Amino acid sequence: MRKVHVWVLALGVTASVLAGCGTSTKQAMTQVQTQQQRLDQSNYQSTATMTVQMDNGAQTYYIATDYESPQVYKIALGDSNKNINQVIVRNEHGMFVVSPTLQKVFRFNGNWAQNQGHIYLYDQILQQILTSSDVKVSKKGDQYTFVMPVTPANDIVTRQQVDLAASTLEPRQVILFDNQNKAVVTIRFTSFKTGVKYQPSDFDPQKIAQSGASAKPTLASSQEFGYVEPQVTLGDKLNLLHQMSATDAVLRYTGNRSFTLEEWRPDPGTAGLPNGQLVDLFGVPAVLAGDGSARQLTWLNNGVEFQLTSAQLNLDEMKSVALSTLGQVGK
Repeated sequence: MRKVHVWVLALGVTASVLAGCGTSTKQAMTQVQTQQQRLDQSNYQSTATMTVQMDNGAQTYYIATDYESPQVYKIALGDSNKNINQVIVRNEHGMFVVSPTLQKVFRFNGNWAQNQGHIYLYDQILQQILTSSDVKVSKKGDQYTFVMPVTPANDIVTRQQVDLAASTLEPRQVILFDNQNKAVVTIRFTSFKTGVKYQPSDFDPQKIAQSGASAKPTLASSQEFGYVEPQVTLGDKLNLLHQMSATDAVLRYTGNRSFTLEEWRPDPGTAGLPNGQLVDLFGVPAVLAGDGSARQLTWLNNGVEFQLTSAQLNLDEMKSVALSTLGQVGK
């Protein structure tokens, strides 16, 4: 997660993209670069609320991020009442998705922060600004606004806006827009501080999982299992619904993009997915595994473990199907 050749990149962006925009633009880019260099030796902590606009309505999440330089972090994701449902952890042993209430741990590999996780991590927000090949900067009052393409490119969001305090460069807001210029994801930061001290146990996924052992069961986990039908099926039709048990169901969709969606109540423990990579469903982390012949996307939501399997769907299509299951109550 460390930065290489940032000075050259920053100067290149400023000279080629922002020429003629005034001294405030050059000053902003210099400030961002200086702030990023400070983070090489500094820890930070932030909280935020995230609103995600989906086909079935808006979802609101709480985000608490702890970052220990140079590459250890913990991102706790909760509901609007700050009840933590899942935690993304990176430490010296790898990357993990943890559900404290279910005492479930997924272990996998990947370079998530650089590829998709930048909207949660302040240092990666700065990295995006400095390395974007097409960034536009404006200043109004005590706020810098940076607008640039989303990287890596995808079919769900195409453009991002980052608002930073001009005097301190503290994060204020990140907005992701779709290709129709509609805000899909809005993150508003509510607190930010640097110089935080951490203990190794703060980033121990097993201890995080155990912290939920005494937690009260969620409403969903205390009710009888009910399956969820995705609202986005990409033209495929439900061909088979098989209720395996009181806590397990299989839904098979056939058509030009056939896929299978399995849903079950998970057991506590650790699942190793050494070839998996983290995929952000904007408030709900998922793990992608498999190859081109058949890939699986696995995620936890509302006390249920979902696994989407397909040989026809690309990643963006799998994400669209998965996102359409969020916020629904099982039948």
